[in-house]
Amino acid sequence: MKKMTLIFTIIGMAILYSCGGSPAANKMADEMCAVMEKCKDDEPMSMVEAASDINDIKKKKDEYGEVTEIQLMRVMRKKCPEGWRKYNSLSGK
Repeated sequence: MKKMTLIFTIIGMAILYSCGGSPAANKMADEMCAVMEKCKDDEPMSMVEAASDINDIKKKKDEYGEVTEIQLMRVMRKKCPEGWRKYNSLSGK
């Protein structure tokens, strides 16, 4: 019985993390959403600053090294749909 509980716990956590539910993905998405909020389509300099801030966030390997692009996109799409669209346009996706 304990083995079954352990197996279901591991499977549940794997599903949660693969769906973008990890605490690290949520924290990274919060930072990315804040950056994208400052990014204005009619202000090219804000886009340059946003790109620089995004690079700074992605350099935080200790905090966000385990977060996949898919996880980040899923969380951003839920938390800040407009920021997610801006990020996709900046990253050329």
